[in-house]
Parts: sequence; C-alpha cells; structure tokens
Amino acid sequence: MTGDPLQRLYDSPITKWTGMRLVARTDERAELELPPRAEFTQAEGVVHGGMLAMLADSAAVFLLWPRCAPTDWMTSIDFQLHFLAGAKPEGDPLRAIATLLRLGKNVAVVESEVFQGSVRCCKGTFTYLLRPRRAVV
Repeated sequence: MTGDPLQRLYDSPITKWTGMRLVARTDERAELELPPRAEFTQAEGVVHGGMLAMLADSAAVFLLWPRCAPTDWMTSIDFQLHFLAGAKPEGDPLRAIATLLRLGKNVAVVESEVFQGSVRCCKGTFTYLLRPRRAVV
C-alpha cells in the first residue's frame, strides 16, 4: 500500500458528507472535529445521539486504521456509549478524542469521548475485530 493509509477514510462518503476532519493523531490518540449542522438534530433540537456515536466511532477508526496492515480488515463488534449532555447544532465544533486502551492480535479496544467546547457530551468504549482480509470472504 502506498501513500497515506488514511486516504480511504478521508474519501469515504460519511467523512465527506459530515465534513468531519482529522485534527491530530498519534499511535495512542486521535482527534476528529465535526462542525455541527441543523441536519444533525433530532426532534428536540439537539444533535442526534447517532451522530455523536458516529463521530466517537470514527475517531476510534482513524486511530486504529493506520496500524492495520494493508492485508487486514477491521469491524466494530461492540460499543457502549453514555450520553452525558446534549450537543447544540450551532456553536463550537464537536470534537471526538479516541484513546487506545488495548491492541491485541485479534481485538482492539478504544475509549472515545465527544466534547462541544468544554462540555463532555458522551463517553464510551468501542471494540473492533481485527482479521486478515482473506477471513472476511
């Protein structure tokens, strides 16, 4: 594989549609930013919990993806997310911070939090199955 291993994530429809962007990344931590929009809200006028979950999951994927070999594949197998505060469709960008908790041969566990300004909107753990690509087919 040549070039930026994250390019496939940058080019994905969800990344383009939402406008999320990678702000910082190390082998232990990734930070994404998402400008909130009215299209992300639910009936009560706050950002839908599914959008917060998507952002938290995406930060974890941006953290793990470059650590996978080009012949590997990964998928979410579990996540638990606690919603702590509503996010507003205007104002500060949503910021997801993913931190590696464990990277094993077959399973990775990441903690992700989403903030809007200084407000922690949600926090959870995301678990991924890591497999050679041939095992998927």
